[in-house]
Amino acid sequence: MLKELEKKKDDIAKEFRELFLKRYPIRPPVEIVDFLDECAKGIVYAIAENNYKDLDSSLDYLMRYLATDSRLSAGGSIGTLFYLREIVLNKINLNKDELLELDRRLSVVICKAFDLYMNAREELYKAKYKQMEFELKAQMKQFEFCMKHCPFLERGFDKPPEGIQKISAKDSEKHGDVDNS
Repeated sequence: MLKELEKKKDDIAKEFRELFLKRYPIRPPVEIVDFLDECAKGIVYAIAENNYKDLDSSLDYLMRYLATDSRLSAGGSIGTLFYLREIVLNKINLNKDELLELDRRLSVVICKAFDLYMNAREELYKAKYKQMEFELKAQMKQFEFCMKHCPFLERGFDKPPEGIQKISAKDSEKHGDVDNS
């Protein structure tokens, strides 16, 4: 089934790759284009050949890539795989049975993609949490250092004993304690 999809899988993979590349205002470096090409081919070939053994690596890389894109939501990232259906339907004519088979194959890919995307987002949040925790610890150390060594901060031993009001330099001028001559 879906023999026409197998014949046109290279064209479909190329158009699927271009879907990601058109987000860039200028053409990205060759490394990114090759990366997206490998991901697109891995996904399209898995769907066309109905063989999902090598799908996980391509799909995982693509979902990690999409998870790092701050402009895309989870729905937008997973939605890119729904565009693959549109690309396939524009490239080939399918009868009802072939359409159902394509939909079944895409559903398998989309479910795996969702799991991989959420795992990638979870890893990103963990990394951000660790970074924030590290920065907070560094700020606390800076604060502690400053409290010990900064001459401009009030320390406990600088405070007057209880019951005695501390007089500032401005207050002492008012009381005539300071000679301004």
